[in-house]
Amino acid sequence: MNIFWFIPTHGDGHYLGTTIGGRTTDLSYFKQIAQAADRLGYSGVLIPTGRSCEDAWIIASALIPVTENLRFLVAVRPGLMAPSAAARMASTFDRISNGRLLVNVVTGGDPVELKGDGIFYSHDERYEVTDEFLTIWRKLLANEKVDCRWKEETFCSRQCKNHIRLSFSAVHHWLASK
Repeated sequence: MNIFWFIPTHGDGHYLGTTIGGRTTDLSYFKQIAQAADRLGYSGVLIPTGRSCEDAWIIASALIPVTENLRFLVAVRPGLMAPSAAARMASTFDRISNGRLLVNVVTGGDPVELKGDGIFYSHDERYEVTDEFLTIWRKLLANEKVDCRWKEETFCSRQCKNHIRLSFSAVHHWLASK
């Protein structure tokens, strides 16, 4: 069984999501939680996403060198970034953490919060964007050529004009566009 803990990048207290009984959180506190979870044998930690949270990718990256086995469940929110950027970040993180990345694909959420992040898609459109995003993302991670010529202009088609290939190597990353 895999049991995960939680890095409270929004704040920590008696009641999740509120400041009631809360304490200030900072990197040293996140390190303390991650190291305790690692020592206690937890499989990993969820690092949440949202407007009120610290950036999940940056926090997870800061915790790699202070843990040994702990895996990091990091959020990817399609529509917030290009699939090529997300693929590059995931590949780099996974390599420098020795395979400790887990990805949490976050399609939904509070409509007000999503609009605050610049995501104005309807419920159904968000799932279409997620499908398109993950199709491109998987191909990029497999080092396949991606054809971005769709019938309609969408978020992902605006991000890569015709074809892109992202190469993942231990030495460098590069993005070549045609």
